Amino acid sequence: MPFIDVKIYDRRLDEQSERELIERITQAVVDVFDESIRAQTWVTLTGVAPRQWGIGGVPGS
Repeated sequence: MPFIDVKIYDRRLDEQSERELIERITQAVVDVFDESIRAQTWVTLTGVAPRQWGIGGVPGS
């Protein structure tokens, strides 16, 4: 079962972007394998505040 965990700045997520990310990521997995894997594909989205995300040793904010 594919499990995809996406971490992204929380300000980028809203109901529409969440729905679209889940649909498109799932479709990408189906495109690589086949339709039978759709029901087994899990996608989680985690919004992270930029100040809690370090990039190159510096907070993202």
